[in-house]
Amino acid sequence: METDKEVISRLKFIGKVQKGEKINVKYMFIQPEGIITRISRTIINQDCRENTLNFVRNTISSSFQIINMYSASPKESQQHIRTNIMQDLKHSTKGIINLKNTYIDDVKLGCDLDTLLQEIDAFLVEINVDETETSV
Repeated sequence: METDKEVISRLKFIGKVQKGEKINVKYMFIQPEGIITRISRTIINQDCRENTLNFVRNTISSSFQIINMYSASPKESQQHIRTNIMQDLKHSTKGIINLKNTYIDDVKLGCDLDTLLQEIDAFLVEINVDETETSV
């Protein structure tokens, strides 16, 4: 089972992905788009779009769980971490958009990433609405 720190680190990692970069999920590094990367991802460090999508989905889902768990905590430290994770979640959307641009030729992956972006947006809206209601 992954720790909260690992999820937070992965969330930050997703936010740093630039256009034209692919994620090597197994070894956790970024690869620039190109023929060498294609060969590497096919033969040497085998990886695929589906692995990337699963990595991003699982990281986002785990971050939702951590935020919800920390929301119920009376500890100020966990409330502070929760706020930071929410910021990282917002920043991760840039990396997801960049992945979508990297895989622009894959309509299904683009739709999957769009759906994930909508889930993040809805989650953040819900969290902010809950915070507004409890502070009134």
